[in-house]
Amino acid sequence: MLSANVLVIVGGAAMVVVIVMGRARGTSGQTIVARCALIGAVGWILALTIFPIPVEARGWRFHRLFSNMHFVPFGTIRSQLAFGLERSEARQLIGNVVLFVPLGFLLPAAVQACRRLWVTLVVAAGLSVLIESLQAILPGHATDVDDVILNTTGAALGSLAFWTIAWMARQRPARDEGTLRESAPSSAG
Repeated sequence: MLSANVLVIVGGAAMVVVIVMGRARGTSGQTIVARCALIGAVGWILALTIFPIPVEARGWRFHRLFSNMHFVPFGTIRSQLAFGLERSEARQLIGNVVLFVPLGFLLPAAVQACRRLWVTLVVAAGLSVLIESLQAILPGHATDVDDVILNTTGAALGSLAFWTIAWMARQRPARDEGTLRESAPSSAG
């Protein structure tokens, strides 16, 4: 079996490259931290959705490939809601949303081009489609278009959280300046 340990090694190496190149280029410490966190978030997503990968030859029989695929948008969500959410279904639905929230939050923090919502959503949807495509050919995995919808929704919520925090941070200095002006002694008096 190929395990998620590979992700730890590759992710760690990628973080070292980000740190070294970022410092050499004069990138801010916040951006470097955000980029390292983004690498960690993508690694976590891959670890939870792709690994472990069975490497033995018998697991790759063609008749098993493409057997557990769902391409009707909202089909799985609708059926799970119609029959009542058991613990496993709720965990699956909520988990697919929550899994991509860090990605949606960290993309605009780490990558200037992702400061537009549509770019963040395209990147998140692209990663989700890549994962679902890999799951289509990996034994023991299922592919569902609803996962892409839920993952992209999670990225949108993460991006919303980023922009809300960024807006609040911009408001704070202005609010603090107003407070300082009001509390400063008047020289006119």
